[in-house]
Amino acid sequence: MTTKTTIELDEAKLERVMKLGGFKTRKEAVDWALTEAERLATINRIAETPWSKEMMKDAVDPEYDIMAVRRQPVKYTVKREKR
Repeated sequence: MTTKTTIELDEAKLERVMKLGGFKTRKEAVDWALTEAERLATINRIAETPWSKEMMKDAVDPEYDIMAVRRQPVKYTVKREKR
């Protein structure tokens, strides 16, 4: 769902966000900022809520082997610009 609205924005800040994020439109920049604000608020809410032993019990699969994951080779690709 989208809503048209009129709000006052810090123009300089919006321009910096657009430039840093590579956004072509103000809408893209504002939408990204709202998504990031929601993500950070969710992370903060989770961090503020202490986990009980019962909640932690199911947080990680007991079969998960972090050392096996770390030993797996990683492929890196470099994107090169065409000239």
